[in-house]
Amino acid sequence: MTKRTRLAACAAVLSLASLGACSNQTNLRKAAFDTMSAYHVAATGAEAYLASGSVNATAKADIKTASAAALVPLTTLDTAVANGNTVTASELATAESALAGLQSALSTAQTTTTTGSN
Repeated sequence: MTKRTRLAACAAVLSLASLGACSNQTNLRKAAFDTMSAYHVAATGAEAYLASGSVNATAKADIKTASAAALVPLTTLDTAVANGNTVTASELATAESALAGLQSALSTAQTTTTTGSN
């Protein structure tokens, strides 16, 4: 194998590696958009639920706390995507976890209200 052939082979391997990194970043960005969309759906539902007037004070406080906690990592994620910055798996996991907290608080409040336990 000539030096030129080896260089071409190395360049091809590096190109494939960078394509893999781009593909992973594309997947992370898609997941970020999905997570941000899910937050907007949950937040809209939470606002409507809180406005219904059938929420006890504890459930209301839990939902508001969870919503505020979810907004912090989601804002970081949104800023990274909007600025074209790299989205990390850690940032995404943190945002997804915070979103799950909001969804859980809303679900618990709705279940409590539905069963008449508030």
